[in-house]
Amino acid sequence: MNCLEKELKEDLDKVEGILSSVLTGSAYEANVNAMCLHVVKAGGKRTRPKLCLLAQYALGVNDPKLHKAALSFAASTELLHTATLVHDDVIDKATIRRGQSTLNDTEGNHLAVLAGDYLFTRCFFCIHDIDNRELFLLFNKTLATLVTGEINQLHLQNQLSITIEDYKETIYCKTGALFELATAGAALLSKVPEEQVKALGEYGKQLGIAFQVADDILDYTSTTNTLGKTIGEDLLDGRITLPLIFALQDTTGDDHAKLEEAIHTYNLDAVLEYIQKTNSIDKCKEFALEAVQKAKEALKVLPESKYIKMLEDLAYKAANRSK
Repeated sequence: MNCLEKELKEDLDKVEGILSSVLTGSAYEANVNAMCLHVVKAGGKRTRPKLCLLAQYALGVNDPKLHKAALSFAASTELLHTATLVHDDVIDKATIRRGQSTLNDTEGNHLAVLAGDYLFTRCFFCIHDIDNRELFLLFNKTLATLVTGEINQLHLQNQLSITIEDYKETIYCKTGALFELATAGAALLSKVPEEQVKALGEYGKQLGIAFQVADDILDYTSTTNTLGKTIGEDLLDGRITLPLIFALQDTTGDDHAKLEEAIHTYNLDAVLEYIQKTNSIDKCKEFALEAVQKAKEALKVLPESKYIKMLEDLAYKAANRSK
């Protein structure tokens, strides 16, 4: 482990401590805390906290007070992400997440929704003592964007006429906005020029797009054991994601009609056949790599450093991940 990895691990361990502390200690809230802590500790790569910390490192901030605030903010992004996952699982009727049973599967929808709501309150508890109005405005805007994205996705359910622009807007709202919060929020905390805030925000946005495209690819190419959730969920739930959009665009006549029928009847094997026939997965990978390149371009505003290199590597790994 090199010095950078050690520095990051030490700070991520501190973030874990914050996550545990905000979900323990209250006898009155013991039951909901136990449920939420189980979800938070069930795995996850801590990508959003990692991005927050690396963004602050890249900005060269050495103020201990600002760094302490960044640790709390990093924890809040993970709690916000977890809250949205809990609610998503209810909406999607998912039974597996990160290789474990979901809260809605073990505790029922009512308790799962309430646990998700409680996690939202813990997000704001993490940052309640940070005196930064712009950060709070961005946090609130992001939460509104996440909800909008979920609503848009529901409206587009089973809509085979969805365009790539519709898709990009939805995945920005559902995924890109939270990555943008992690990186731009770290910049706002660090009180750097607006140009650097925008650059890190754009980096986070494009990284989030690449990350979600990779996720949508895996739903058609991975396995349940590898991914930790049921494969083919997007098709079953009527989510027309990029692999299907490309396949629909690149089929005509009888093939197009058969693909539409396969989608409507949730015939995963037939859908996979058309995805393979149209090279949709390769096109999705190119799409994700274009977003990675945009993310790397955004970072050019910042001075070169080992932290910038690590941010670039994270973007590439997000687009090429296997789980």
